[in-house]
Amino acid sequence: MAMVCACDSVTGNDKGSWHSGRLLSLSGFLQLSLCLIPLAAAEPEQQTTNRPPQVETLYEMGQLGGHGATLHRVTITGTARNATGEPVQNADIYVSSRGWLTPGDFEPLRGHTRSDENGHFELKDVQLFVVNSRDSRSRPNEGTFVVFGTKENYGLTWHPARTYRPSERPEGTASGDRDRHVTANAFYKDDPIVVDLQFDAQATLKGVITDTQGNPLQNAKVQLGHVDKLRSTSSRGTGSCRYLKQENPYSKQMDTFLSFSAVPPSVRETITNAQGRYEFTQLRRDTSYAANIDPGPEFDPWQFTLITASRARTSRDAVIAGYAGEINHQFAAPRDVSIQVVQSDSGRPLSNVLVTAHPIGEVRRSGIQARTDSQGKAQLSLIPDEYKLVAEPTSDQPFLYLSQQYFVPKREASGKNDTPNVTMKLNPAAIVKLKAINAKTGAPIPGVRFNYETYDSGEQTPVSTQTVYVDYPFTNAAGEIQAFMEPGTRRFVVAAPFSLSQAAGSRSERIKLIAGQVTEVTVKLTPAEFLPTHLVASEMQPRENSLYATEIQKKWHIQSELLRLTPLRITTRKASIYRGSVDTENLLKDFRTLDPYQLPDIKSLLNKYYTGELDWYKQVLTAQGTLKHEARYFNPDARPPLFFNLSGQPLPNITTMTDGWKTIHHQSMSNQAGINLNRRGRIHFHVASPYDFCEWPSLRNRIPAPKNTKKPDVIISQAGQRIIYEGESDERVFRRVLDQDTGFIFETSYQIHSHQSEQVKLSFAPYKLANGLILPGIHINWKTYQGKLQRLEVTLIEQAEILSTVPADAFAIALPAGTEFIDSRQLPDNVSYIAGNHASKKILYGPVSDFAAYLQRNPYYSHEMETEPQFGRHAPALEPAQWLTAEGKSAAPNLNGKVALIHFWGTRNANSLDQLSEMKAAYKKYADQPVVLIGLHNSFTSTSQLQAVAEQQDLKYTLAIDQRPEEAGWFGKTMQHFRIRALPQMAIIDQQGDLVYIGNLAEALRTVDRLLKTGEQK
Repeated sequence: MAMVCACDSVTGNDKGSWHSGRLLSLSGFLQLSLCLIPLAAAEPEQQTTNRPPQVETLYEMGQLGGHGATLHRVTITGTARNATGEPVQNADIYVSSRGWLTPGDFEPLRGHTRSDENGHFELKDVQLFVVNSRDSRSRPNEGTFVVFGTKENYGLTWHPARTYRPSERPEGTASGDRDRHVTANAFYKDDPIVVDLQFDAQATLKGVITDTQGNPLQNAKVQLGHVDKLRSTSSRGTGSCRYLKQENPYSKQMDTFLSFSAVPPSVRETITNAQGRYEFTQLRRDTSYAANIDPGPEFDPWQFTLITASRARTSRDAVIAGYAGEINHQFAAPRDVSIQVVQSDSGRPLSNVLVTAHPIGEVRRSGIQARTDSQGKAQLSLIPDEYKLVAEPTSDQPFLYLSQQYFVPKREASGKNDTPNVTMKLNPAAIVKLKAINAKTGAPIPGVRFNYETYDSGEQTPVSTQTVYVDYPFTNAAGEIQAFMEPGTRRFVVAAPFSLSQAAGSRSERIKLIAGQVTEVTVKLTPAEFLPTHLVASEMQPRENSLYATEIQKKWHIQSELLRLTPLRITTRKASIYRGSVDTENLLKDFRTLDPYQLPDIKSLLNKYYTGELDWYKQVLTAQGTLKHEARYFNPDARPPLFFNLSGQPLPNITTMTDGWKTIHHQSMSNQAGINLNRRGRIHFHVASPYDFCEWPSLRNRIPAPKNTKKPDVIISQAGQRIIYEGESDERVFRRVLDQDTGFIFETSYQIHSHQSEQVKLSFAPYKLANGLILPGIHINWKTYQGKLQRLEVTLIEQAEILSTVPADAFAIALPAGTEFIDSRQLPDNVSYIAGNHASKKILYGPVSDFAAYLQRNPYYSHEMETEPQFGRHAPALEPAQWLTAEGKSAAPNLNGKVALIHFWGTRNANSLDQLSEMKAAYKKYADQPVVLIGLHNSFTSTSQLQAVAEQQDLKYTLAIDQRPEEAGWFGKTMQHFRIRALPQMAIIDQQGDLVYIGNLAEALRTVDRLLKTGEQK
């Protein structure tokens, strides 16, 4: 009998994750600020006046994935005894709670108390989390809870998970109830909830953690049950815990210890002392724990499964420690590596170049990135392994981005202080000077953006000032852009504005760019005559039948053009209320009594009508034309930053960027990045920008109404410098307030009776920038439906800058190591948003300076028709990423006139490992025969890892690591060509190079023998 306990969030994407149970976490989905109820610790001194409400609504229907959620006040009693039945006094008793659908920021620990001299305990006024069902007939409202306890000299113990349903107990269990076993054993409303605990003897664990040089590693983190994720040690953890001697008697499923993170840290986590020693004393016997030992960011953490039993069925990564175990471990120590960056032609050192070592197959978090000094040197600290070294010049250096492979060798015993030296030679870039002029007048045209096409592709790529960033530069006042580009043949195409992209002469001739040379390209533009007049004319015509005077319309349009063309960077403080209880009717009345030219005391006003706590966060918005970039920093007190740049500054919690065609984004909480094309059926991530809080109607974007259209009936009044427009009909109520001199709009509000909806936009404290653009000091907007608030947003502008020179990284998104990249570019245009699950996914093992530049260097996979390999035809090519033997890297084997016996395998596949003994026997059998044995490993390993396995297993035949697949769902590129769907598999290539067999090992060996016999006869 077995009991399985899993932690907060169990995922299948992390190496070292445990899949025993799974709960759906919505931290990335909701992004809500929960007003959580303080833990109801049922201590005797608790005052009855502090009792929480009987039922409290956390989420209403329509939230939490379509379901509501509530907290229900209950009391749990029980008795703590030891194995002999004696009461256990002063044991710490806890209860954790959650539902089958739980937001990631919900606190699962709900109560704490201690047992008395008789072992009795009472968890009073505990608030259990209950998920509301859409249909109570198919699934009742319910939540799950676990009571657990700790006591010195005893092992951690818990009672199997129980279910609570806040409804009347049914008279009988219907035979059609799919969950009838749980139904029969659930606690219902007004049922006494009695849960007893049995404390057993403790299991202990100790050990010493050192590096490969024998040095003790102090402050190494050792975790059991709830461990850090390998991809992001700063984010919410994962893990599992399973009691091996008992099943949950209250359900047919294995018992899951929900929220193991609720266990006191002193029981599940420790750090090593100065001698590298650690110890646990309150472990449960006969239990498997997810385990993690992490010496620090420069090392590779070790994750495994710990079993506190003398014997057990184990997985490959399990370590059996017994009741008094000792686990010692040595970690590979990093080496100092000196990188010298120089010019390829002159050998002169280059300073301020960013050097990054991207590991092959393992996420590294420190020691892998540095900038070169005045001598062109950067010092890295790298664990012996294979890396991709990347050198990124600054935006003003005329050199190209460089990537090269490097293998850090193991440190020799006699050379503890030796430092490997690597030279990286940067090639000169082709220097391009693009100029846009009016074909008729010769005048320069500012504000033009270019794309380019290569010789062999018509796909357009944005021109950038450097190969490191995609910065979408516009021509300056002289109509010019300077860019450093890869040499080769290019055609330049106007990308923006739209009117000029359709102009005659907007596509240059094909031009050859030469490294180190300056190439001037002049694009002469004649606006297209077929475009609508309102897109070409410099002065837009006001609408004749508008409510608003011609002068007001012109002022609005001038401001909208300034907003569209001005490169802006705006820093704001923002607060949002989602579906909260706010008296918007009286709030609006109070706003209308204020002086709109002054900043209101917004916090006092909101506190008057909203009882919740506002969570203010910082936004940095950068925009120019269709380019929008949003960096969102949450309140560090509520949600501290998870990632930092080289200067120690926090990276944004959420970053999004769009160029109008595609949107790229990164979320630190999940450390996921993605790209979405803005097409029909795609997921679209809104990118906040100044357009969201600047209401300047544009004549460019308005469709003129028919001239005979009747003006709506409105009442126009004056209040000082303000003009007020108000109108009401059977369908709607409308109000707009604006400044008569500037046209600045203070309020736009309307109610639509048929939809029972209201929308309000309010702006206060207008101020003018140097170029005449007027911005609001604060902007408030909200929407209601059927009298209930949908969303209220407050945006306070702290700083507004006009970017005379737009920095190269202004629109960049930096990705930290361990980011999971979700690429949906290859999905068809008509795909449903649900099909985003089929997007290709991979882990970025090192940091990326600019996500957009990374995407350009890694174009999406163009799917080709898959062909079935045919026997008797020439075999697919063997083109792995690396050939090697147990001694190290090697050349490709010579297959001419020989039989090739290929073993497709992987070190993570148990059946593959079982076949290694037979492969070694085959190697001995065919040692003197014209047979080449090849162990082709899938792409999920590095050279050092495979070499270590080869040394351990004494594999003497040729090995190889497959190339990484170009799309999800494959082991590797070569295996894709051989159509390998499962491991292990065998393939045979005969003496003429033809494919003769794919299948199991036994038949493959018989095929080899037959081919050898046939060859002898010939």
